Amino acid sequence: MIKKTTIKNSGFTLIELMIVVGILGILASVAMVAYRRYVARAHAAEATSVLSDIRIKQEAYRATFRQYATDGAWRPDDNPGAIGRLWTRNDNWDQLGVRPDNDLFYSYYILAGIPSDDADLGIFDGTGINTASDFWFAARAAEDLNGDGTCGGFEIYHGKASIVALDTVACP
Repeated sequence: MIKKTTIKNSGFTLIELMIVVGILGILASVAMVAYRRYVARAHAAEATSVLSDIRIKQEAYRATFRQYATDGAWRPDDNPGAIGRLWTRNDNWDQLGVRPDNDLFYSYYILAGIPSDDADLGIFDGTGINTASDFWFAARAAEDLNGDGTCGGFEIYHGKASIVALDTVACP
């Protein structure tokens, strides 16, 4: 007698494989969106941390020297972007004591002055800073992380502990 054996094909059909690939694609796209948000929050944390440090150091400088320190130059340079840069040395910034350790994606600018009705606020013109009655300072962090030539960033002003988020600002 001859025995009949049946061979069972095992494996996945093409449709099952396509469904799995589609699910993996959806999961990957969700992960990329979450990763981009994480990176954006990390960059924003850099800016708010450095600006907070600037505010604290400016107030300490004023308590010691009765005025705010001013520089008027971008640090680490005037080229914010997606590539981190090391902080560049500068006597005025060193005197203030601001020296971040890590690579920076934002560029930072400080402007300060004495009480005056006709103070030149430069990039801070239109911010509503009262320069007439007291010493003043303002600091900006600017970024162009996607390289499109449009900068966003943050600002902080004397007398205010809050940091102001800016959607678009003039790039350095």
